[in-house]
Amino acid sequence: MASTLKSVDDVRRRILDAAGGRFSQYGYGKTNVAEIAADCRMSPGNLYRYFKNKADIAEVIMREAMDQVLNELRSVFALPHLTITGQFREFVLRELHFTFEQLETYPTLQEQVRDPQGKGPMLAQEYLSQSRGLLAEILKAGVAAGEFTVEDPDAAASYIQDATFRFRYPQLHNPCDVRELEPHLEGVIQLLLTGLQKR
Repeated sequence: MASTLKSVDDVRRRILDAAGGRFSQYGYGKTNVAEIAADCRMSPGNLYRYFKNKADIAEVIMREAMDQVLNELRSVFALPHLTITGQFREFVLRELHFTFEQLETYPTLQEQVRDPQGKGPMLAQEYLSQSRGLLAEILKAGVAAGEFTVEDPDAAASYIQDATFRFRYPQLHNPCDVRELEPHLEGVIQLLLTGLQKR
């Protein structure tokens, strides 16, 4: 039974890797299931035993990409040398860097969020919600530690997301290089911290 599950996982991984390669090279809209199946040396009918359709494959790939960024953001909590203020700064900077890098390595990532007919998975709101929850945790810890004065950390996390919108997958908003964006984000962080820190 365990070897059967491993075999299913291996086949699913092969399909995901083949689909990811095609989506990255040709785009989500220009890739069809028959091509993905051919890359895996299987029939489309066999592929459908593992995934319902192309959107199902794309959703798993998008979810893996989303989880990768969220895990990077969570790792900020495990940095013992940082104060809560330091964690806040690191969190916001990491979100810039990791979302920028994802879109650099995988330029069609955003196209996969929703297929041209609008039937595909829409994970942007789910990502924002989870990222906002992590940010609220930092704010609550800052209040508990006496570093921040924030009446409603959940609402504040939402406002901070709005204020830092252009630094999340920044290639979608402007043509700037990440090194050009960093000083701007540092300025925004300083402004935010001025409002958050206990006086």
